[in-house]
Amino acid sequence: MTNFRTFILGLTAAFGLPWLCLIVLPAMQYQQLTPVAYDKDKDGVEGIYPPAPVNDQGKLVYVREGCNQCHTQMIRPQQLGLDGWYKGWGQDQEGRPTAPVRPNVLRDYLSEKYALLGVQRVGPDLANYGWRAPAEAALYQHLYSPRSVHDWSTMPAYTHLFRVQKIQGPVSTDAVKLPKKFAVAAGFEVVPTLEAKQLVQYLQSLKKDYPIPGQSAAVAAAPAKK
Repeated sequence: MTNFRTFILGLTAAFGLPWLCLIVLPAMQYQQLTPVAYDKDKDGVEGIYPPAPVNDQGKLVYVREGCNQCHTQMIRPQQLGLDGWYKGWGQDQEGRPTAPVRPNVLRDYLSEKYALLGVQRVGPDLANYGWRAPAEAALYQHLYSPRSVHDWSTMPAYTHLFRVQKIQGPVSTDAVKLPKKFAVAAGFEVVPTLEAKQLVQYLQSLKKDYPIPGQSAAVAAAPAKK
């Protein structure tokens, strides 16, 4: 009977403690967080941290299309990975960043109803993608035909976010530019739908490396290097 009781207690601890430490306590801590105002003299910036969310409609498209199944939005602490040193993963777009991008903290996601931390990192992290995101035209091409950009890409083509239509008059200013190998039939063009535009705007807005109040102001106040 004693051995059985010990087994049950051990089993409860084995499953209960991780659940308590990884889910319950962080959730309680998150509920107590509130936005914090910057001190311009100390932080070098004005406003509220974290800023209000940008383009919620684009975020809904991002979730619906399952982008968070292959992309994370979380820079890990230096002791857990090299995320902060990867080229282009922060505002510093130099080939060899002079300093690592700061890891994300719980308050970074306070303005979001759902924190899209991701499931696995098949593609690159997108926490600060807005700093390295190309122009809209290039993003449309990447979404419509990833292999027209990189022939090794494993990203699915989101052709359903675009419309193939017959050209009537001048070519649309939003028409996706495709290499000859991937072009549609002559006399037709590929144009993004409203959802594609919202998704692109959301991707371009992703910048989670803003300075944390009370800590040294990061490069977030300086112009981005391209």
